[in-house]
Amino acid sequence: MDNFLHLFSNKAQIYSAFDIENFINLLKREVTMNIILIGCLIIVVLIVITLVIRSTRIGKAKKELAAIELKYTELKGIPLSFKLNKAVALSKVNKALEDNIKEYQKEYENSQELLKEYSVILAEIDDYVYSKKIKKANQAIDSIMDVVAKSTEAITELDTKLEEVLKQENTQRENINTLKDRFRKAKNQLNENRSSYHQSVEYLDGLLKNIEDMFSVFEEWMFASEFDKAADKQNDIQSELDSFEVALDKLPPYYEEVKVTLVGAVDELQYLYSSSKAKGVYLEHLEIEKHLDVVNELLSDILSKLSVGTLSSIDKDIDDCEIRIVQMKDDIEKELHAFATIHEKVNILFERIKLLNQKIQKIKEVYDKVHKRFGFENWTAKLAGLDESLDSLNEQRFRLEKVVSENSVPYSTLLLSYEELASDTVRLEDEAKDMSERLDNACSDEERAKQQLIKLQLIVNETRTKIAKNHLPSISEKYDDDIIKANCYVIEIKEVLNNTPLDVELLNAKLQEGIDYIYTLYNSVNNLVGMAIMVENAIIFGNKYRSEYMEVDSELTRAELCFNNGQYTKSLKIAMSIIEKLHPGAYENLVKKGADFNEATQS
Repeated sequence: MDNFLHLFSNKAQIYSAFDIENFINLLKREVTMNIILIGCLIIVVLIVITLVIRSTRIGKAKKELAAIELKYTELKGIPLSFKLNKAVALSKVNKALEDNIKEYQKEYENSQELLKEYSVILAEIDDYVYSKKIKKANQAIDSIMDVVAKSTEAITELDTKLEEVLKQENTQRENINTLKDRFRKAKNQLNENRSSYHQSVEYLDGLLKNIEDMFSVFEEWMFASEFDKAADKQNDIQSELDSFEVALDKLPPYYEEVKVTLVGAVDELQYLYSSSKAKGVYLEHLEIEKHLDVVNELLSDILSKLSVGTLSSIDKDIDDCEIRIVQMKDDIEKELHAFATIHEKVNILFERIKLLNQKIQKIKEVYDKVHKRFGFENWTAKLAGLDESLDSLNEQRFRLEKVVSENSVPYSTLLLSYEELASDTVRLEDEAKDMSERLDNACSDEERAKQQLIKLQLIVNETRTKIAKNHLPSISEKYDDDIIKANCYVIEIKEVLNNTPLDVELLNAKLQEGIDYIYTLYNSVNNLVGMAIMVENAIIFGNKYRSEYMEVDSELTRAELCFNNGQYTKSLKIAMSIIEKLHPGAYENLVKKGADFNEATQS
């Protein structure tokens, strides 16, 4: 290409003076086939570039047209006419809006003129784009942008103003839609659980129908733009729907309480009443059958109220019914408990009274025998009072026994009589027990004293025998006075026992003194005899070594002298010391022999 241009330039300069024909001829001679092909290619490229640029411009114009058409569609889609008609209708019932609505009508006409202009230009742009007149299309697009801005502003502004006017309607429409949703849920709840509402289904269906009619009236008022009346009707719908929802929630638990809990409680009460009567429990005074009729009437009244949705007093009625049932049950159980207590304990109480009669008779007999002997105070008045109380107790017993057998008095009343009789019995038993214990104690003191006297006599005799039997030096003279004193205690105790009336306190005192002295003497003699035996055994054991050991002979002689002088402890110590030197451990054997002796003598 560059060669061609260069050649063409040179030739043109050379032949500038020639005419055109010569130039053409020259050109024909000079231009080769390759140069022609290159020229054609350049032309094709230029055509393609032109077509691409044109196609791009057409595509851009179509996109801009589509955007403008979409905006036009959006603006046309705003229901200004519908809203304006609503506003005009509203101004008829609200004169305060009349002037504003006239202004809005003018703005509406202006917006429609703008839309009309918008549509005309839009049609022209469409024609230009269709006929591919891109330049004119772009000019038309530029001119329509101002119309688009004005139309958008006018329509949006008017729509905002109409929305503000129709705000009450929109609010009411939102609220009524909420109420409709609640109504649908409540209706589904009723239809899905109809069996739970028992006799109230017809009443609830009536409420549904009434609410549906109220929705229809609301729509009529809304269509007529009577928004205030529609608002009043909406309030009525909400109030009625609230009542309907409350009934839906409360009725099943109420029916459960009445038909299951209360009716079941009545059945249990009737069974308790029948079974108690069959056992023989007296229940006529409770008038259970009459009260059951009242409860059944109350239950019927509650069911009637539930069937028509009268729920305001249901809680009070149910509470009243429950109180009556519980009270009747408590009354029957009280009589049943009293019945069981009477039949379980009354015979035991009667037997105790019989034993009490016998015990008091024995007290009187014992008193007659021993009151002089023991110097008791005069129990005549006391025994007379005891007899009087016993007679009253026996009379109560016979009266209670008769009433129980007749079964004509409530057992709760009989239980009070039983408890009173039991209390009086306990009081009289305590009084009789105290008197009996005093008599028994007096007699037992005398018997105990007699037995102890015999033991003391035996111990004194045994002590005397031990002293005589063992012929212990010095012991007879030392213990003679003790034996005489011990005998004096025995004689004094005998004298007290022989006195009438018997001074029990003096007897016990003398007896205790005698026991202390005689047992001390007995133990002392036992210990002394045991000690003497140990000394004798030690000396006898050591005699085997006298001839062999001078020291043994000398020490044992000392021990014998101490023994003869009554110094038994010192004698034992001397004898054991010398024996321990010869035979360690011998002392334990002698001690054991002495211990065996003491044990034998004490037993």
